[in-house]
Amino acid sequence: MRYFRSFSFILISLFFVWVSHADDKTGVKDANLESKKQKHLLLIEPRSMRSPVSMIIPGARNTVYSAGYMGSLGVIHYKAEEFRRNFKYGWKQFRKEALKNAAKHLEKINPLMIKNSENQIEYALIQSKNPLTPSTVILPQFREKFRDLLGTELLVILPNRSTIIVFSGSENNLNLYQKTFINMYKDSIYPVSREIFRINGSGIRAIGDYGVK
Repeated sequence: MRYFRSFSFILISLFFVWVSHADDKTGVKDANLESKKQKHLLLIEPRSMRSPVSMIIPGARNTVYSAGYMGSLGVIHYKAEEFRRNFKYGWKQFRKEALKNAAKHLEKINPLMIKNSENQIEYALIQSKNPLTPSTVILPQFREKFRDLLGTELLVILPNRSTIIVFSGSENNLNLYQKTFINMYKDSIYPVSREIFRINGSGIRAIGDYGVK
């Protein structure tokens, strides 16, 4: 009788181990499925937001990249544990997936060209409520989009989540709009950055702060 009770106990123990293992595998599978369904967002945000998952932007002091996705009620930031569960290979994997979404959005963007009194392009204005908008500046295609009109080097302002202002890196009147940029940043529900970003063949880099007097 003792033998049968011991044997039964072993079988029950093995059953619970198997169920636990199956649950773990199901959890990982569900996490991967959930990750594929989500629209990943590579956000550009103020460092002061202290997002759970963030990365530095070259040259930037007050702005970072952060990881998020579109939830049913809007943008949701990944929690550190959730991020690790969904992205086995870390930030590199997330960035690749997020920029695929940004590239699709960039194809739909039609910038408004603002001209000065001499009928020359002063800057390009992009406005969109899509939270993918700021991350489009990271794409090589973004620079190509403005190459013929503004040159090979661009200066970009990202005052809020729905606005991108693009100047030529060689000739511009960016300083004339300093107060306007500051107000756009301060008045926004979703501010992005007070820094000026240079985009060229080497990528994107913050080179100054238009909020500094």
